[in-house]
Amino acid sequence: MKDVTASMSEELQRILKLFDLHNVAYLLFKCEHILGGQNKNMDVLFRNNDDYNNASRLLEGEGYVLYMDEFVEKYKKMYLFFDGKTVSAIHLHREVAWHGVVALDKKKMFERAQGKIPSTEDSLLIHSAHALFENFKVKEYHRALLEKYKEEAKDWNYIDCQLSEFGWKKSFYRFLQRFSVNSRIIVEAYGGRLRREPLLIFTLLKKALGAAARKISLKKKGYLLCLIGMNGTGKSTTKEALLQAYHPLTRFVAGQYGYYFGWKQSLLGKFFSVLSSKKKGEKLFDKVSEEKIKSFDLFQEFLFLFIYFKFLARYVKEVYPHLRRNELVICDRYFYDLYGQYPYSENSKILKILPIPGSDKLFLLDATVDAVMKRDKAGKKVRVVQPQEKLEGQRRRYLETAQKHGAVFLNAESDFTENIYTIIMKTWEDYVR
Repeated sequence: MKDVTASMSEELQRILKLFDLHNVAYLLFKCEHILGGQNKNMDVLFRNNDDYNNASRLLEGEGYVLYMDEFVEKYKKMYLFFDGKTVSAIHLHREVAWHGVVALDKKKMFERAQGKIPSTEDSLLIHSAHALFENFKVKEYHRALLEKYKEEAKDWNYIDCQLSEFGWKKSFYRFLQRFSVNSRIIVEAYGGRLRREPLLIFTLLKKALGAAARKISLKKKGYLLCLIGMNGTGKSTTKEALLQAYHPLTRFVAGQYGYYFGWKQSLLGKFFSVLSSKKKGEKLFDKVSEEKIKSFDLFQEFLFLFIYFKFLARYVKEVYPHLRRNELVICDRYFYDLYGQYPYSENSKILKILPIPGSDKLFLLDATVDAVMKRDKAGKKVRVVQPQEKLEGQRRRYLETAQKHGAVFLNAESDFTENIYTIIMKTWEDYVR
């Protein structure tokens, strides 16, 4: 055991030792890459359902999160763990099956196993079945493995018995000639299994219908993480650092997307600016950001309505499609900045009734006004330093908004790396789930 797993990551070795400590019987299969030092998805096959369920409980007790359950694919579960730097992915199998179709007799595999590793013959069968019943292709890495196992295999009588029992003998030997997959071989393999077990057609139909339903569903599937706060609190820098830190996990799951949700001037916005300007060069938000505010201002009400629908259109076009694809979306600013940035938001009637697409997690990057003013003056970008009184009001509104919407408060003046780690630890499990 020790010799076999010596090149694996410390985390995966730790988990296997945990299984051993609790007498969980398992085999590592399709794990040549793991044993060769490549830290990717580790596949583990269990002797019986008790071992399978015990392994699940042990992983959950160690902080692993269930990413895929048997509702997605029968006979399998996948667990993930992320420490902020690396991802550990463990795929639990209670049968040697793909798309709910059992391809081999695991009892015989355990009888012939070499320690925790399947025999040469079983390894040849496993990789062949994986190509025919799930991957539908053969990469060069797997082609080399198949060639190796074919050359080393001795007990062809055992191989024939496994294949005859499950009905894909003909497709296997056709595949063995060139280690290539085409539609004819795939249909032949599945056809052989269905002739042996006709009721498997219902398992395949259920799998297909479930996949189709998930694809056409309009339900948001991804995770929306939003950063809000005054100018100069480091939102853009934090967003970029999060995208980099999250990359190992999002690459494994579904991908990621960063988006700036602050104001972007448009032709219509410029037109409004001209209409509302009293002075040459006055911008659209000069009026909405003025210090003296009225109890009711019709112009600003319409302006907020305009901004809202513009933001909503951007959400539908730029954010929602990525959420549909189950991606992690990190926004620098969000709808909530309307409340924090502009003084009239406290009196606005329209803002109180406009529905906002909710975020999955909201973070407020907070800093003192003195710190913000110093950053504005020292920054590479030339910013107009706003009066202290105005910034104090802005900070107060952000604090109130953040509290109202359940935001996590982060001190933008504290350790940057620690803030990044805090955000990840408060979000990655929910994202995976």
